[in-house]
Amino acid sequence: MNVNLAEFRLWGIDVKVHWSFVLVLAFGAFVYGAGPAGWVTGSLYGVLTILLLFVCVTLHEYGHALAARRFGIGTRSILLLPIGGVANLERIPEKPGQEIVIVAAGPLVNVALAILLLPVALVVGNGAGVFNFNAMGASIQNPGFFNLLVFLISTNILLALFNLLPAFPLDGGRLLRALLAYTMPYVRATQTAVAVGRLLAVMMAIFGIFSGAIGLLLIAFFVYVGGSAELEAVSSRAVLRQFRAREALTHNAVTLYTSERLERVMELIMNSYQTDYPVRDLAGKFVGVLTRPRLINALRESGPETRVVDAMMPASAIPHCSPDADLASVWEQMSQTGSRVVAIVDHGDVLGIITSDDISEVFQVMGAAMASRSQSSATSPEPTGTGDYA
Repeated sequence: MNVNLAEFRLWGIDVKVHWSFVLVLAFGAFVYGAGPAGWVTGSLYGVLTILLLFVCVTLHEYGHALAARRFGIGTRSILLLPIGGVANLERIPEKPGQEIVIVAAGPLVNVALAILLLPVALVVGNGAGVFNFNAMGASIQNPGFFNLLVFLISTNILLALFNLLPAFPLDGGRLLRALLAYTMPYVRATQTAVAVGRLLAVMMAIFGIFSGAIGLLLIAFFVYVGGSAELEAVSSRAVLRQFRAREALTHNAVTLYTSERLERVMELIMNSYQTDYPVRDLAGKFVGVLTRPRLINALRESGPETRVVDAMMPASAIPHCSPDADLASVWEQMSQTGSRVVAIVDHGDVLGIITSDDISEVFQVMGAAMASRSQSSATSPEPTGTGDYA
């Protein structure tokens, strides 16, 4: 099911607008329509202001994305939500300095937009009203080019300041984490930054309750949940980086041959936990993988008499990595390619395959064991990190 209202591509990056964006447009139309301009003019003007506001939000996210591109980090997409935008980077920056540049680029775009619009507003308004905050608040709902410029200047400044609050997933939380990572391990820096963000979220929620600011409650919830998600992702990466691809290989995995039929695979699945199978030809050459989704589709469309070669994913479509690659890198490769399986290749020889289920199992089992060891030695002094990502 497609939950996006619209999609477009700009500067090599896909931008997706969530369907709930319609609610923001409706809110803007209602607020401005109830103002002095009347329902028709005011509603149209309200929709225009919201659209221009989200143009600024989109440019903010492009600031992150283009800065990340300079460090060789791609961006899967930019998602626009009612509460703002999210740039989905393909991977976490390798060094704190890189993260600082990438994070700071977003608010700097908003500051640059405000600076560029300020001279235009001064000329249009003859220097009056731009810095008069009382007058600005009273007239901002009146349609007009000058009022629109004042709105965009003020909102860009507010966007920059708000995003610099030290709370995940806001930019300020990431900046705090990057700065802390210079003096402590990356995971601990994330834990500290998330703790600060959660405290700030609780304070925002309390203020929102007593002030009646429902929007602030939503932001507080977003900050609290976003911090937890970031900590989980970083912790997962820290665990997976300690294990190599060769360690996750299932050495007794069943291999299929191209001439076999899917009815044999059905029997194998009923008697084992293996769901993805490397496929070789009669000469023993690796030629593809029969994944669980492809097996199900082939059974539905052609039945169990279908040959494995007609249902498998060809080797050319399967990403591969070295047996010495860490599992965090393998996981990122899966995310970037959209593949649930990676072939492990050593000097041209395919040793086997790793699936997303294999990595998940390693993380759950080894992560639990490492957490237990960490708790048992919690009173022992811990070494100081170098600032690199864990």
